[in-house]
Amino acid sequence: MLRLDANEGRCLLSENDLREILSPEIARRYPVRGLLEGPLAERLGLPASCVLATAGADDAIDRAVRTLAGPGGLVMSTHPGFVEFLAAAQRSSAMYASISKDPFGPFPIREICEALREKRPQLLILSSPDNPSGGVLSPTGLAEIAAACGESGTIFIFDATYGDFSPNTATPADAFAFSNVLVSGSFSKSRGLAGFRIGYVAGGPQMEGIIGRLAEAGPPFSLSSSAIEAGRRALSIDPDRVKAFVDEIRREVRELSALLKSMDFLVSESEANFVLIRADEAIPLAAALRRKEIFVRTWQGKPGYEDLVRITVPGEAGEFGELTEAIISVGKIMGINKEALA
Repeated sequence: MLRLDANEGRCLLSENDLREILSPEIARRYPVRGLLEGPLAERLGLPASCVLATAGADDAIDRAVRTLAGPGGLVMSTHPGFVEFLAAAQRSSAMYASISKDPFGPFPIREICEALREKRPQLLILSSPDNPSGGVLSPTGLAEIAAACGESGTIFIFDATYGDFSPNTATPADAFAFSNVLVSGSFSKSRGLAGFRIGYVAGGPQMEGIIGRLAEAGPPFSLSSSAIEAGRRALSIDPDRVKAFVDEIRREVRELSALLKSMDFLVSESEANFVLIRADEAIPLAAALRRKEIFVRTWQGKPGYEDLVRITVPGEAGEFGELTEAIISVGKIMGINKEALA
C-alpha cells in the first residue's frame, strides 16, 4: 500500500536514532523546548529568542491566528490553498477572505497586494512552495507582498514547510529581512517526521516580542521530550543524506509530471514533493488507484477543488516505479490518451 495522499516525507532518522529518542531516560523527563530552539535558531541564523518550537507548523499557524487576529479579525490566503489556514481562522472565530489563485499558474502578486490594501487584514498566510499546487513565490515576489503588508498594517506569515524541495523559492533568510514577516515550518516533509509533530515559527530580531506572545498562546509542553530529541537529531542528519532524498524527490516529480502530461492531464509546475493535476473524473481516478492500493488526495464536494488530484511522490525508486505502473494501467482502463499509452 502506498499512502500518497498526505504529503508525508520519508523518515531520515536511523533505527538507532529512533531507539534513543524513545529511551526510558527521555521518556521520564519533562520537555525542555529550548533544547530544540537553540540549534534550530543557529540553523536559521537567529537569536534563540526569535524562534518558537511548536507541535508542527499547524500549531504555529493556530497560535498566530489566535493571537494576532482573534475573534473578528481578518485572515487572508489564496484559494485553492492549504485548508488548515481556513480551519485555523474558524477555530479562532476570525473572519477569512481568499484571493483567487490559478493552481496551474504563478502567484497572483498584483491581486494579493491589491487585496491587502483594500481589506487590510490582520494576517496574510502564504506557503512557498504552496499547497496544493507546489508553485513558488520568488524573493522579489515576497518583497513586494511584504511591502504591501507594511502599508496595510498586516503581519505576513510565510510558510516554508516545503522549501527544501525548491531551488527557486524565497527562503526564510529572505523573509527575516522584513519587520512584518514571520516564518513557519515543519519537520514533516524533507525530514519525514510527521508523526512527531515538530514545527516552528520564527522572525527577525524585530519580531522577538511577537514570538514571545506566541509562546504564551499555547500550553507550556506542546512538544514531547521525544519530539524535541527527534528534532535535534533531524537537524544533525548528514546533509548529503538529506540532499540525496531531496534530489530523488525532484527526479520523481519531474518524471511523474512528464508522464501525466503525456496522458493529456493539466499538470502544475510543482517544486514540492507532490504533483497536482486537473482531471474531469478526479474521484473515479482516485478510486481506481485506490483499488491498486495507492492513495492520492482529492477534495470531493469542496468548491474550487472538485477536479483536482494531488499525488505525493514516495521518494524511493522502487515505490515510484509502482506508482507510475499503476497510473499507466489505470490510464489504459479509463481510456486516458490510449494512443500515448499504447
